[in-house]
Amino acid sequence: MSSIRDPGRPRYIISIAAELTSVHPRTLRIYEEEGLLCPQRRNNLRLYSEADIRRVRIIRFLTRRQGVNLAGVKVILQLEALGKIRVYDLFEDGDVERYVEEGEPEPAVAATEGTRN
Repeated sequence: MSSIRDPGRPRYIISIAAELTSVHPRTLRIYEEEGLLCPQRRNNLRLYSEADIRRVRIIRFLTRRQGVNLAGVKVILQLEALGKIRVYDLFEDGDVERYVEEGEPEPAVAATEGTRN
């Protein structure tokens, strides 16, 4: 497999990874501290791969859309790593994939925004 397409190849520094996943860099550090994410390190820089970006989006889906806390996310991801479950099988068809592939949707702007009663 070409290194250009290798999803495990580290390529993004924390600020870029945060932007790609719509989270604050501190959130990525918290996920790492909680054992949910393990970016590679080079010269004390965290480097995130496409697989890491996808994992952050799955974590965000579980916490924001499904209301799972970080301890629950950790259990789900551990069970998935052991082959006991698949995150995609826990929810409606395409729901996780759509969220992971497209990222977090922008909040809808209220139709009445900018008007006064």
